[in-house]
Amino acid sequence: MFTREKIVLKLLNQLQQPVSKTVFVKLVFLLRHETSLRNMSSFYDFVPYKYGPFSFTLYRELERLKSNGYVREVEGKLEPLPLVASAGQLAPLGKAAVCHVVGNYGNTSGEAILEDVYRRYPWFALNSELPQRNFASVEPPLKAPPAVYTSGYEGMSVEAFFNRLLKQGIRLLIDVRANPVSRKYGFAGSRLRQFCERLGLSYWHEPSVGVPRGARSELNDLASYRRLFRHYEESILSSQSKKIVELGRIMTVNPSVLVCFEKDVERCHRGCLAPYIARESGLKVIHL
Repeated sequence: MFTREKIVLKLLNQLQQPVSKTVFVKLVFLLRHETSLRNMSSFYDFVPYKYGPFSFTLYRELERLKSNGYVREVEGKLEPLPLVASAGQLAPLGKAAVCHVVGNYGNTSGEAILEDVYRRYPWFALNSELPQRNFASVEPPLKAPPAVYTSGYEGMSVEAFFNRLLKQGIRLLIDVRANPVSRKYGFAGSRLRQFCERLGLSYWHEPSVGVPRGARSELNDLASYRRLFRHYEESILSSQSKKIVELGRIMTVNPSVLVCFEKDVERCHRGCLAPYIARESGLKVIHL
């Protein structure tokens, strides 16, 4: 069991009463933003969604906790089951964070918690369909100016990754992996497309400008990456001129980002692809 799941169970147990999923997500959000858990990189991140701050990862893990007998949901409300006591010890950091949130919000109505979160964290109320949205005063981000944007998701949660793109005003995610598979939750192509749709973005997979999986073997230093990218330019990019022109046209009219795995653009083929598109389109390259 992840430490963050133990913290969620501790919070649910300390509340001592059933709580709606919508309100519970807001309490976990407050754990993230108002306690020392803000420095815990593996804790839940959030995106602005139809009910305010939301975590796809948290919802997924709540379902797992329900399946494993730690939590039950009755009429839309969550409550812990006796098995919670055997969930394992929680470090002092997690205990202190839970005590802080329960002490500050444990006796506050769900309605008041929603209004408070919306008022103080208006970015996360941006896409909300709840009436508390009226308490938030935030303008949608402007569309990003035309450029060849690129981004890698290595080391990021899917929520943190999308939050960055949304704040930049990106509207289209162009997945340039040859095979859009990932062991990291949320980044497989089908799931990425689903999350894009939920967050008002478009998704397009363009495998023709990806690096075949077999070509990525034995990459252990910068020199080996450079050899790979020379081969990539000579064997793939040189034969994809029409596709490169098409990508340039799209990125000129619709704020788009080339997405792959690697955080370091020097170790990712998007670092080769982006200049090709820039030369054809006249746009500048911006690595997010």
